[in-house]
Amino acid sequence: MKILWIDDEISDLGAVIELLKSEGFDVETAENGFEGIKKVKEKTYDFILLDYKMPNLDGIEVLKVINSIRPNVPVIMLTAISDKEIIEKAIGNDVYDYILKPIRIEQILAISNKIRKEEIKRKFAGIGFSEIYNYINSLEDSYENWIKKAKLLFETRLKLNENDREIIDLEIESQNQKFAKWLIENYPNLIKEKTFSHNLMKNFINYNNVSIFIIDAFRIDQMLLFLKEMPSSFNIEIDFYFSIIPTSTLFSRNSLFSGKLPLEIYKRHPEYLNDNLHEIELFDEFLRENKISKNYRILKINHFEDVSKINPALKEIEINVINFLDEFLHQRADIESLRDIKSLDTILKLINVILIDSKIIYVIERYLKQNYVVFITTDHGWIIGKKPIAISGGKDLSEGLRFKFGDSLRFMSKDGYLIKNLEDYGLPKISERFGIADGYGYFVFKSEEHKFKKQYENYFMHGGITIEEVICPILKIK
Repeated sequence: MKILWIDDEISDLGAVIELLKSEGFDVETAENGFEGIKKVKEKTYDFILLDYKMPNLDGIEVLKVINSIRPNVPVIMLTAISDKEIIEKAIGNDVYDYILKPIRIEQILAISNKIRKEEIKRKFAGIGFSEIYNYINSLEDSYENWIKKAKLLFETRLKLNENDREIIDLEIESQNQKFAKWLIENYPNLIKEKTFSHNLMKNFINYNNVSIFIIDAFRIDQMLLFLKEMPSSFNIEIDFYFSIIPTSTLFSRNSLFSGKLPLEIYKRHPEYLNDNLHEIELFDEFLRENKISKNYRILKINHFEDVSKINPALKEIEINVINFLDEFLHQRADIESLRDIKSLDTILKLINVILIDSKIIYVIERYLKQNYVVFITTDHGWIIGKKPIAISGGKDLSEGLRFKFGDSLRFMSKDGYLIKNLEDYGLPKISERFGIADGYGYFVFKSEEHKFKKQYENYFMHGGITIEEVICPILKIK
C-alpha cells in the first residue's frame, strides 16, 4: 500500500517509517501541509497520515483541502492532544480515523488492514460478488470451513476477468494471514484429528485396484483448470486434505508414503531427511505395519515425455509420482525468459498446457479401462515469493527459503512464526527452534537483505503456510 505521511516532525519518525517499509508499505513524506497538498495533487495514495499540530497550516486546514482534491482517499489524523473537541472537529471534516501520539506501528497496521478490507469489499460489490465476500468472511475458522473458503476463493478467481483478479488476490492474501495464525494455534490437535499427509494414504488403498497420481506442486487453481480438460464421461469427485508443515517435499511426501509424521520417520530413519529418494522403502514399511498384503508399483516420472509411456502393470496399487512440473517451476527461476513471466495467470496456464500435452488424460483412461479407481493429488502446493523476511543466525541454520531449523535462528520482523515445542508439531527436534514463513514471504539474512531480495523475488517456493501450499486437492475418478 502507498502512504503519504505529512508531519512537521517527520525527521524524528525514521524508525517507524523504516518498520512500515519492512512491512511492504511504500511510504512518501512531506514536512508541512503545503508540501503535502502539492504531493496529493500530483499522485494518488491508499491512505494519508496527517499530523494535526503543524505550523502555518494545521491538520484540519490541510484535511479540508485534501478532501476537496481526493475525497475518496482515507486520511488518518495524528495528534498528541487527547481533546474531545479536536477529535470531533476532525471527524466532522471527514477524517477516516485518528491515532494518538506517540505512534506505534501496530496502530497503523490495524488501520491499513481495515482500509484494505473495505476496499476489497467495495470492489467485490462493484463486480457483483459481494455475497461471496460476505459468505467467506462469515465462516468460522475450522478445518472444514477453510477448505470451503479455499475452494470458493479460487473458483471465484477463475470466474473473474484478468483485470479484476487483483481484487480476489488481495482477499486471498488477507485470508492467508488469518489461516496461518489459525493453523499454528491449532496444528498440534488438528494433526491428531483431521486428514493430513501422514494419514491420507489409508483413504486410497482400500480399493481393490487403485492408481494414484501424485503431481508434485499441484495447487487448487491448477486442479480447477485441469478439470476443464477432463472428458465428460469421467465420473469425478473432488475432495481436499491438508499438507503437513513444512510444506516441503522432504517432509510432506515422506509423510504421505510412510503414514507417519516427520518426528516418527526421523526416529527410525534420520538420514531420510536429507532427500526424497525413499518412497518405496517408506511405503513398504507402511504396508507391513498395517498388515496390508497387496502388490504395488511406484514409478517416479521426472521427464515430460515419460508420462505417455505409463501403462497399467495390473498391480493392486499403482502410484505414479509426477515430478516434472515441480522441476519446470524451479527451472523458471534460472531461465531468464521464463523468470520474466511474472503473471500468476500466465504461469498457471502454461503449467496446465504442459500437463495436458504430457498425455496424462490418456494414461488415466488406460487405468479406467482396466477397472482401476484413479486418484489425482499432490504432496504440497506452491507460491511466488514477494517479500523478504529478515532473520539472523549462524551456520547451524538449515537451508530453505520458507522454513529453517536452527538454535541460533532469530526473526528481525513480525512476519513468520517461530516454533520451539517442535515435537508437539510432529517435527523432529533437530534444533531448539523452527521458523516457518507465512504469506508470500521468504527468509533472508538481514546483513544481505537487498542481495537476496533481488535474487529470490518472484521465485517459485514452497515449505511455508498459505492456503495455496497447505490445502491440497484430491480428484477421484471412476
